[in-house]
Amino acid sequence: MTLHSSLHPGVSGIHGSGVVALTDIPLGTALWAPCPRCRVMDGVSQRTAPPAVVDWLHEYGYRRADAGLITPCHGAHLFNHSCRPAVLDFGLSAGIAVVDIRRGQEVCCDYRTFRFDEPWSFACSCGTPDCEGVVESSPPRIPERLADGWRTRIAAALEAAAGVPQEIMIRAGDVNGRSRRESA
Repeated sequence: MTLHSSLHPGVSGIHGSGVVALTDIPLGTALWAPCPRCRVMDGVSQRTAPPAVVDWLHEYGYRRADAGLITPCHGAHLFNHSCRPAVLDFGLSAGIAVVDIRRGQEVCCDYRTFRFDEPWSFACSCGTPDCEGVVESSPPRIPERLADGWRTRIAAALEAAAGVPQEIMIRAGDVNGRSRRESA
């Protein structure tokens, strides 16, 4: 993933390591997007890769609708989950800041947007007032209560994005190469 230059690996208040803002980041800033250097491993590559590589990719890769795995780079695998994330990518080609982020703040995403993963669940420790306690993977169709909340937060961020200098391009479609209509 191409990460915004203001993001850096750091100590997490949630779990071990995370991604931290080096500067203040305004609402509407695109913070990450797939990059040309991020390899997408297709099914054949996944079946023939060494087991340790496949295990790592299942843990830290981003599964697409076509079952390909995007191999993260630049520390993108360090993003932790929050039930009230600072960045969302639902229906977008990039992750966008859905709140103003302060210097030193951990920048988290919502793992439930990773809807093409194999089923998983974990006890969440994000500590936000919205924390659901146990977080589970979402099926290809996101539950409406989540999708509606994400859409509202993303709409405000996209409106703000027009007035924010962007380092990373927000393109049509989503990270899975699907149109907005298909991804919602």
